[in-house]
Amino acid sequence: MQTIRYCKGITAHDVGLVLCCTSTWPQMRALCIGRKMKHRDIQPAHEESVLNSFKSFLEDSGTSLTVLDRPDPPDAMVTIGDENSWVEVTDAFQSPDWAESLTSNAADDKIHKPYQRRVICEPDRQACEAIKEVILKKYRKKSMKGLHSKYGPGVLLVGAYTPMISPEEIIEQSRSEILSEIVSMSPIFEFIYLYRNSHDGHVFYKLL
Repeated sequence: MQTIRYCKGITAHDVGLVLCCTSTWPQMRALCIGRKMKHRDIQPAHEESVLNSFKSFLEDSGTSLTVLDRPDPPDAMVTIGDENSWVEVTDAFQSPDWAESLTSNAADDKIHKPYQRRVICEPDRQACEAIKEVILKKYRKKSMKGLHSKYGPGVLLVGAYTPMISPEEIIEQSRSEILSEIVSMSPIFEFIYLYRNSHDGHVFYKLL
């Protein structure tokens, strides 16, 4: 039976206020303290925040992470334990207009485009497809293939900005489908994690 979820009266602005009070996503926190950022500065700051959270996540399991450089690409050259590696950070959003609303609201040099309230049919499937397409795009990207050839497989961190479904649910519902798509591709990434915002940073969930 098809599931239809209604998001009554909730706009991107409403959710943005929740995020800025419960996470370390830099652009949302900047809104809380009245210190917006230039659009070009948002992504590097966001990536640094995610890398710091990933470092803490690995350290909690007894593994160290040291950022050696931020060349872009990749987003970071690192050592994980005693091994050299590299990390790429990307984000998947429930929909393109959701992404545009959040990011435009965070930058002081862009006009905010509010999210239009509407009924979303099959939101879980929409979110899973967004995650899958973001991952496949990285596997197809020429620069990622070049990094794999030069340094070996890296680590992909994918932000799940999907307010109607959690990363755990996405992995449960679409892990097999995603892995079946990448199994025939070059093994560009040794590990893939989905992450979400939390009150003290980000929480990570292993997909690969």
